[in-house]
Amino acid sequence: MKKTLCLLLCLAFFLVCGPKLKKEERIVEDGVEVVVNQLEPNKIKDEPDSLVLNEKYVIDLERDDIAELGISDITGFNVDSRGNVYIGSLRSSENFIFKFDEKGKYVSSFCRIGEGPGEVQRLGNWRINENDEVLISNMGRNLIIVLDTSGNLIREVPIASNYILATLLESGRILAVQFLRKPGEGLFYPIVINDIDFENPKTLRQGQRLQNYVVAKELNGLELSLDYAQWSISDRHIYIGNKFNGYEFLVYDLNGMLVKKIRKVYTPVKVFQELKDNVIKRFDTPSDNQYKLKDKIFFPNDMPPFQYFFTDDVGRLYVMTYEKGEGDKDFAYDIFNPDGIFICRTILDNSGNNLGGPPFQELSYPGGGPYDAKVKNNQLYYLRGKESGFQELVVYSMTWENH
Repeated sequence: MKKTLCLLLCLAFFLVCGPKLKKEERIVEDGVEVVVNQLEPNKIKDEPDSLVLNEKYVIDLERDDIAELGISDITGFNVDSRGNVYIGSLRSSENFIFKFDEKGKYVSSFCRIGEGPGEVQRLGNWRINENDEVLISNMGRNLIIVLDTSGNLIREVPIASNYILATLLESGRILAVQFLRKPGEGLFYPIVINDIDFENPKTLRQGQRLQNYVVAKELNGLELSLDYAQWSISDRHIYIGNKFNGYEFLVYDLNGMLVKKIRKVYTPVKVFQELKDNVIKRFDTPSDNQYKLKDKIFFPNDMPPFQYFFTDDVGRLYVMTYEKGEGDKDFAYDIFNPDGIFICRTILDNSGNNLGGPPFQELSYPGGGPYDAKVKNNQLYYLRGKESGFQELVVYSMTWENH
């Protein structure tokens, strides 16, 4: 009896005073560091563990003066180092990009829709790099267009005809989503990096696969459209989401060398009925019904590990999950520090991204980053919806706190 009591006391002492389980661990796989995070944030000394947002200003598309500019909706936006905001609107009659200053005042528009030098025929994707250059993938002419922030053409860089999304890196290399057709297997979209002369191609992530709808015997309802949120570039690193391997991100340098992997344990979320209804409705058309596509669709039990991500200018990673907040369109974002450690969470209203459908636009929305959000100079920029159906771009100052 005494021996048993002594053993229990020793065990209790070890549990209380012994080494505590870390909420993240570092392992090495094939010579690459992997940061494995647990379900809850890791409390680190002198590291912020909460985020406070204070609204600074709003660019409201319902305002008469904004509507007169020709911006009917926002199909992507970017921010430069000075806090100027650049809104893309594909439905504009003349120019594609509209510039606002750091207080939300309209400045100018540029980037004509057309076929001439510096003009956009068919948009792939666009961003503003660390040198405040506007990089636009023009798929219609197989070019990356480089403009300054006033819209003046700096240069045009040719890209391969099967690069459907592409950007020019500060290392001088091209990062792209490649289009590959494999007979009998479907369409594949690997992420590749290459020299400007296309001499040294390297695959960074194997491609998302889209099946041939007609010949396939069954179709996964969550994998029927290309995911346009393929990468984020920050602090001279490329972050690539790797949903194919769970909640995982691959971190490369600008020459395509894998330097780190970030993983996290996550809570699975059941597939939403709203999403199922939306997908079935999308394929319930006369042209689709002749192939009985609607009858081929099935859904897995759970949503993917995450739905969107972006990085800020110091290397923090923000991951939009499928876990909901209090509002119907509120979603939880996991935030990782530059070392890849899960430090805190925040909730954002995603209603501004509902352009003609429910809040799962990666299944059907064709461009611009359907869940667009940005952080630069410790300010958060994201889209919020209004009851009237209009969008507004909201700018918050960010305060990091340590409790």
